[in-house]
Amino acid sequence: MDKKLLRIYQLSDGYCYNSDSLFLFDFAKPFLKSHWELLDVGCGSGIIGLLCARDFGLKVTFVEKDSYSAFLAHKNASLNGLDAQVFCGDIFEINFHKKFNTILSNPPFYRQEIIDSANERIRIARNARYMPFDLLCKKVKKNLHPNGHFIFCYDAKETHHIFHILKDNGLYARTCRFVYPRVDKNATLILIEAKINSKSSLKILPPLITHHSIEQKDNTPEVQRIYKDCNTYSIKICSQDIKEEDVRLFSLSKSL
Repeated sequence: MDKKLLRIYQLSDGYCYNSDSLFLFDFAKPFLKSHWELLDVGCGSGIIGLLCARDFGLKVTFVEKDSYSAFLAHKNASLNGLDAQVFCGDIFEINFHKKFNTILSNPPFYRQEIIDSANERIRIARNARYMPFDLLCKKVKKNLHPNGHFIFCYDAKETHHIFHILKDNGLYARTCRFVYPRVDKNATLILIEAKINSKSSLKILPPLITHHSIEQKDNTPEVQRIYKDCNTYSIKICSQDIKEEDVRLFSLSKSL
């Protein structure tokens, strides 16, 4: 049976979710259980957390620094009849009074040396300096249930650094999967599931190949299956078309 269509408002003049988010959700599914508490860090429009809420009935908490994206995450939860608590603010400045069974994130992971986008929203969403991974791991360790899962994706080229940072913060990768644009190309993304002080050996799943040919218009059967399972529909809206007063009032009510 097809899943209920998930309609997602997102900013046309900001960072939009892409296949990385859908691949991360698909990777996370074996580690999710109904009614667990989930924290989605840097949720953007809320795509991943809302997929988790729709398919697994998870109790979702969103954190998003950009006030317009946080506003849309709240709107998207309401639009789709899903319950989510949204905090508008910096994850490193928020103190939670509970621990989460799952902390999930598609963090900004491009190196500081890249040429920045002139668009501030896109720049903050893409560049790792706005959410340093070592600080994210410290925050995760503090707020993750002792038997919980930290699930995230990152630039495949940074894998060696990521494993070191995880270990330095008492988090250990248990499962990973590399994503390749084609079978003859280098991996571009790594999907990782980690736990606190885990003794398990690392399980490396078969690769996810996204396309067959150089044109990259022919999705592989697995990617087609992921898109079908997610069943999302993007609705683009410009920030200038959102009432500034509505966002301001929302931000005041959803900040810690």
